[in-house]
This record gives sequence, structure tokens and C-alpha cells, in this order.
Amino acid sequence: MQKQIPTLTGFIIIVAEAIILFGGIFIYQYFAIQKYQQISIIQPISPTAGWNVLNNTEYGFSLKYPNGFFDQGHDPKILVGDCNYGVFPSQCPDINDIVINDQATQGGDISAIKNNLSSPNYWKNPNGTKQALNNILYCLYQTSDAAMMHVYNYYYYVTTKNQKCFVVNFATSTTNCEVYLPLENGNTEQVKNYNNCLTTNKNQPIIINEIINTFKFTK
Repeated sequence: MQKQIPTLTGFIIIVAEAIILFGGIFIYQYFAIQKYQQISIIQPISPTAGWNVLNNTEYGFSLKYPNGFFDQGHDPKILVGDCNYGVFPSQCPDINDIVINDQATQGGDISAIKNNLSSPNYWKNPNGTKQALNNILYCLYQTSDAAMMHVYNYYYYVTTKNQKCFVVNFATSTTNCEVYLPLENGNTEQVKNYNNCLTTNKNQPIIINEIINTFKFTK
């Protein structure tokens, strides 16, 4: 039997098929590499990237928080002071003196401040609530007040180190969503504002939790 010699047309077809095959492999590899590179770039980006950083070299700690989340003039602060640190962690330390000193430096009347803190209704949980976050054990104290259709919330996350109490303090505000009630039929703007208010109030504790998780001791 005689061998069939490929015609020029057949040879061109074979070459074209080879080009398509290898071209497809090249295109697949190219896009696979591009996808991998994009994933490699995206993965290291921290959810707290771009957040403000509060550093303290004296006591050695840092905290991150998003810009614009807190009301103007109420950025987070860490209060450091003496306390009955020896009871921690079996009990939550007493931070009243630290809070009194902080509020007094802001111009508050010490007698009035002491009266407020001695009220049984001042703290939501007078004994504190223990929480473990980012490998740090805290006692959380909370209080709040209301004025001009807003609720003001104050968080005090307390931990101890080197015979000192470290109090991470957040002051936030939320709108009293009841100002939009009762909802009027057909008033889409009112419904929108009411729903936005509910969402904002619901998300605030979530963001607070994300912020306190960035607190760490640096030495």
C-alpha cells in the first residue's frame, strides 16, 4: 500500500490545528496566571486598611478605628490608671476613679460625676461583663443617656497589665428611630430614613467589636 503524502491543504490544516491547540493552552495559562495574581493581591489586604491608628509608646499599645465613624471630638481613647487590678480576671476591677478623673479633665463637676457613677442604674451591668477578644480578656462596662432624639452610648473595655488598668473607651451616638414613626402611607423618604436608621443602629455594635479587636499591646 502506498503512503499518502499530505497535500498542501492538509498540511495547512494540520498547522492551523496546532496553532489553535497551543494558542488555547497559552490563553488558558495566561488568564489562570492573571487570576492567581489578582487573588494574591486581594488576599493580603486587611479589612482595617486605611483606618486611623492610635499608638502609645509609653505604655506600649495600639488601636485602629475607621475615619468618620465616631462623632467629631469623640475619637477612641485609652485611659490608663490605678485600680484594684489584683481581683482580675476572677472579678472585674473597679474603674470608677479612672472614669471620674477622665470626665473631670473634660470640665465635668466632680461631685455630679461621683453621684452619677454611684447610681445603681448608671452601669448596665455594675459588675462588668467578661469578654475574650483577640486573645485579651476584658471586662466591659456600658452606660448610655438620651438627648435631642439621640442615644449616646459609652463603652469601657477594661484589661490589666503591669499593675495598671487599661480602659479602651468608645463614645458613640445613634438616632432614636422612633422619631420617624408613625410611618405615613406613600412617604417613601420617611420609610427610607427609618430603615437606614435601624440599619445604622444595628451595625454600630458590630463595628465597635471590629475596632476593639485591633487593640494590642506592643511591648
